[in-house]
Amino acid sequence: MLFEKHLRQRKLILAKRLSILITSLMCASLCLSACGNDSESEAASFATGNMPILSGVRREVGPTETIQQVGTVPGAFEKVIEEDRFRNVEAFSDRLMKVETTETDGDGIKTATITMMDLYGEILASYEIDMEDAYGVTAVTATRDGGFLFVVGFNGNYIPGFDQIDKGYFSRIIKCDAEGEEVFNKKLENVEIGALRTCIEKDGRYYFFGYHRTPEKIKDQGEKDIYILVLDGNGNEVNQRFIGGSSFDQIINVEKTENGFDLQVQSQSNDGDFAGSNSGYHVVYWHVVINDELKIVEKEIVPDRFEMKIRVGEKDGMPVYSQDEMFADFDAGGVRAYIDYGDSYLVVSYHPTGEYEYTPAYISSIWCYSETVYSMYDKGGMLIFRASVDSSPDYLAYANMESDE
Repeated sequence: MLFEKHLRQRKLILAKRLSILITSLMCASLCLSACGNDSESEAASFATGNMPILSGVRREVGPTETIQQVGTVPGAFEKVIEEDRFRNVEAFSDRLMKVETTETDGDGIKTATITMMDLYGEILASYEIDMEDAYGVTAVTATRDGGFLFVVGFNGNYIPGFDQIDKGYFSRIIKCDAEGEEVFNKKLENVEIGALRTCIEKDGRYYFFGYHRTPEKIKDQGEKDIYILVLDGNGNEVNQRFIGGSSFDQIINVEKTENGFDLQVQSQSNDGDFAGSNSGYHVVYWHVVINDELKIVEKEIVPDRFEMKIRVGEKDGMPVYSQDEMFADFDAGGVRAYIDYGDSYLVVSYHPTGEYEYTPAYISSIWCYSETVYSMYDKGGMLIFRASVDSSPDYLAYANMESDE
């Protein structure tokens, strides 16, 4: 079954590339009549498959510049920076979580490795799981018992991925202990990936905020329901709740409060929990308060749209977001992680260093070169050191791989 699915995917991809190839040949043919014999010779090489790899247009688009190093990197962080260990980590008060995915060519299966590290990049535990190409990992979180939890599910943006029209979506919530051993593995029907990207631990329970979509709704092109699920420490379902109306409803942000949760929701529904919204496709923004039993205790329409907050770490048990005031004057790229060491803190950021355009026979793209920047400050906000490491993908290898296909 996996082979047949992969074969269908490859056929779709090859069909798209063949269409682009034919279009390119037609354009080349039109150009030949106006360009003379030199272009004719090059087009002939392309048509016979003898075109040299990476013979497309290549030019610098933007300036290449790197962040200037400041101060001296302490020994504890030399390897961290050299190996770029903190790139794409989820930061918590006492641990870091990282997800890395590797693909096996041709079999439609990929392996995700979930790694838990201490604040200095030393590995504490890890877990590996195989999944189909259409699936991925989300909602990774370090738990208070010293372990970690993550979600595996179907990626609604994956193309092609139309099997879900018949069989629906599903996700898995997997909880591991401090050694990386599985505590529970719970399958959820009809829950999309991305839906469960938000997991909040509270009073020994795990609260998940997401979406639920049945095969019937998929076939009828029905919208998703906002879905809230509560599990205990053993993976048993404690409570669940659907919120919304008959149209499109989406959670933008959710935050824990003393007695429940604050939700920021955008809605196009005019019925159900959001009766009173404008009809049609007009988007209305709601502030919704629920208690720990998931009952709505307050809701109101607000005039301004919500900005999705990007969580980058924790401070004193509370989430830190990239939009927080402390980063207003940060000048080393986009903040990816905030790691608190008590008397100091580390900001890990993504900094573009230049753009390079490469256009092979059937691809036109602007590629971005980048670096990961490590900036450490004392608790008063004074910069202690700053250093960077190149984090650009191997574009040359990628272009050769695409050309080989």
